[in-house]
This record gives sequence, structure tokens and C-alpha cells, in this order.
Amino acid sequence: MTLALWRSHLAGTLHRNRSLPVSRYLQLATVRADGRPANRTVVFRGFLENTNQLKFITDIRSEKIEEINFYPWGEICWYFPKTREQFRIAGQLVLV
Repeated sequence: MTLALWRSHLAGTLHRNRSLPVSRYLQLATVRADGRPANRTVVFRGFLENTNQLKFITDIRSEKIEEINFYPWGEICWYFPKTREQFRIAGQLVLV
């Protein structure tokens, strides 16, 4: 699999901000069954091996599981205070 250009840029930004624990927190937006948006903070747990996929861990009982099953698309917004960079990444959400 060819890795996207944004992945190496994001990995570099994560490295430059590694001294700030808050740099692992980002916002994940999903869509509720009624069509309204839902946004919450999640913790980045790494990339799935040799892919462009970001990994987060969540409780299977959380509302976001139902939302992802209903409409498996979302967007993240991730701000890095040390380097003043922001990433917005949209894509399909996959439960593994």
C-alpha cells in the first residue's frame, strides 16, 4: 500500500509535539441516527501497520459505536499547539 503524503507530515508533527501529552488528543466528529453531528475528544493510539489508518480505542458501549455503525464516515480535527499546525482528515470509519 502506498502511504499518503499527509501521513508522513502528520508523523513528523507528532514527533515535534511529543513533549506535550495533549498532542495525542483530537476531535472526532460522527453523524447520529437523527442526522445531527456528534463531536468528542479521542486519544490517538498510532497508525494501523503500514496503512494510512489512524487507530483509536473506545468502549463498545459508547454512543459513537452506534453512530459509526449507522453512518461510517467521520472527520477529525487535530491541533498541535507547539508547532501551531492543524489537520482535518475525513474518511470512512472502520470498527476492528
